[in-house]
Amino acid sequence: MKSKLTERHQAMAYVLKHEFGYTQKDIASLMKVNQSTISNAIKEFKFKKQIQDLSLELKEARDKISQIAEKGIDSSTLIGSPMIIDITPKS
Repeated sequence: MKSKLTERHQAMAYVLKHEFGYTQKDIASLMKVNQSTISNAIKEFKFKKQIQDLSLELKEARDKISQIAEKGIDSSTLIGSPMIIDITPKS
């Protein structure tokens, strides 16, 4: 599904709503689109942001594992050692 708004406009709508407290109706009026377009744009941007955040967390996990491997720690020592990973979405 192609969005009526560019990624930049989606980001602007997200920031206006979540950081400046604008209503979707007000944002729609500013951008001259329907409120439903803003609602969809904000949801789409939020999903993209979550994917980006998860990608960053995966990179950090891979980097940490690489550091452990470089230190010569046998991976079998990791088995049974619980790794605490926070998977709660960041707001």
